[in-house]
Amino acid sequence: MSTPAAASSTVTPETSDALDNIRIGRVDSYKKLDKIGVGTFGDVWKARHRRSGKKVAVKSVRASGESLLREAALLAACTGNPTVVEFREVVRGGKTDKLYLVMEYAGRSLHYVMGARRRDGRPFTEAEAHRIMRQLLGGMEIMHEHGVVHCDLKPANVLVGKEDGRGPVLKICDLGLARSVTVPSPDTSRPVVGTLGYMAPEQLMGDMDCCSTPVDMWSLGCVMAELVSGKPIFKVEVSECEHLAEIVHLLGVPDEVSLMPLGVSASTPSQLRGAVPEECLSMAGFDVLRGLLEFDPRDRLTAAAALQMPWFTVEDDDDAPSPATARA
Repeated sequence: MSTPAAASSTVTPETSDALDNIRIGRVDSYKKLDKIGVGTFGDVWKARHRRSGKKVAVKSVRASGESLLREAALLAACTGNPTVVEFREVVRGGKTDKLYLVMEYAGRSLHYVMGARRRDGRPFTEAEAHRIMRQLLGGMEIMHEHGVVHCDLKPANVLVGKEDGRGPVLKICDLGLARSVTVPSPDTSRPVVGTLGYMAPEQLMGDMDCCSTPVDMWSLGCVMAELVSGKPIFKVEVSECEHLAEIVHLLGVPDEVSLMPLGVSASTPSQLRGAVPEECLSMAGFDVLRGLLEFDPRDRLTAAAALQMPWFTVEDDDDAPSPATARA
């Protein structure tokens, strides 16, 4: 027998409305198969629903049940978005009464596919990057319209699913750090979080109000640069200060921003084109990349605006190879 999620003491004003129609099932309805993800905040397992036989992904978190219910609520708010992993249910575990999040199983991560392609010496073409970015921007546009900001977009949080005739269907996953911009969080003390290498400058500078839609656009710019150049545009094994210094040395810095402690003057020119040369990305594509990687979040492209850029106003090349050809 399942129970209403709203009956749990861990539900907050941020989650209660979205969870009104969600009921908590039993974890023993699923047979655990393989562990498919290990992270700082929790683990993800591939499992099979015992009655239907369908494969799913089951996530546990190391934090409180409240954080898992928040993620469930935000996933539920994205229902109908074809580029976000589908929420199935919340289940409760046997003796410990632990909560688990059940989602569709959507395949390997883009991080895995990119690594396999890199090892095989098969970098992504611009046509492939174009198709991937069209899907991700479309998914972000819908998420942002529904007031959800992901706050931790990176290749590891994008799944490469089944082919649909035009290539694989991509799914954005792991909304554990996501935020609602329509329902204020009751916890104003939560630190700014994300993944170094994909965090926007405003996140690195400690802006507590920075988790809004422009941070997702910056992260997508980092993903796009990695797709076309074959390597992360910023290092991930660095401190926050070192990451910020990398950004301003690569992109320059607006006149109104003072970063002299980092040794960067306002006249520092952008080196972005050198990092992503024309043989990797056309001028039309570079205009999108440059717009996503604007230092000032007020000047950064929105998802909707990016999709109106000339790079996206022509049809995809149907003959372009599929990113799923990593043979994962």
